[in-house]
Amino acid sequence: MNGRSANTPPLWLIVAALALTALAPPGWVTVQATEQSPVLAGFASVQPGTPLTITAMQSGVLTRLSVMPGESVQRGEAIGQLGGPQLEAALATAEGANRAASATLAAERGKFADHLSTRAAVAQAEAAAEAAGSDLAALRATLTLRSPAAGQVKTLSAGLGDALRLGQEVAVLQPASGAWVKVALYGPQAATLAPGMIARFIPGDGAAAVSVTLRGVQGTQPDGGLMVAFSGKDLQPGEAGTLRLALPRRPVLLVPSEALVLDDGRWWVMLHGAQGDHAMQVVPGATEGARTAILSGLVSGDQVIVQDAALLYHRGIASQYQPPD
Repeated sequence: MNGRSANTPPLWLIVAALALTALAPPGWVTVQATEQSPVLAGFASVQPGTPLTITAMQSGVLTRLSVMPGESVQRGEAIGQLGGPQLEAALATAEGANRAASATLAAERGKFADHLSTRAAVAQAEAAAEAAGSDLAALRATLTLRSPAAGQVKTLSAGLGDALRLGQEVAVLQPASGAWVKVALYGPQAATLAPGMIARFIPGDGAAAVSVTLRGVQGTQPDGGLMVAFSGKDLQPGEAGTLRLALPRRPVLLVPSEALVLDDGRWWVMLHGAQGDHAMQVVPGATEGARTAILSGLVSGDQVIVQDAALLYHRGIASQYQPPD
């Protein structure tokens, strides 16, 4: 007999068990800094561009109207013509002034060639002729109503034969271009957005993603979402999908997600230290796998409890209350 029970494990096994116990990972981890490129994403929809109003540039009668609601038009396409006695008289006056100025210029140039006029007189006649020609061209341009952009006629506010005032609405055009992406983004990182950032709009119908550019912030929704506007090419109004915006890489602190405790709308972790364990409020960011970025509340080197973090947190809260008498 060697004084040891047959059920007693050998000494080497006891030593190995103690060594494994000493090397077992503790219930906390040390917070370390790393870099993260967070992504903001949200449901997005393509909104049509701002409607354009086509107005009368002169007072007159609508003598021709060549479009109907729903028709597509091209940029610069004529959709109507103004006329009437008042405009015909103004046009005749402008044409007469142009002919007279042109005749005066021709006469002055002839006299200058015969040394009977001065260069200054010729220059004055040239300026007068140019002004008269410009006035005539401008008047003629206002008589034709043209589409300012390619698009679709939404409504007509005037009909053939109507007498129009200067600036009166004739038609409303929905431009083919100018569509924009509307999206609500959430979280503290949304407040850091700046115009010019590039994102990707991914249509829900499986079409190719479109590169879009941040143009501005429209406001905050009641639920806290930031309403943001993006512009881009080849956007189809009414289309819906997802917008993804990758933010610049930045240093962050990552902790295991299971270390986070949610209490009354606020996030906490349990810190382990020489003076004991205590709760620390934090602001979490994006999740990366099984870890979550911490935007504030911790510093590199802090020891965060992972095992039974929620149990320890609520036990600490409970210890602050005294039972009623």
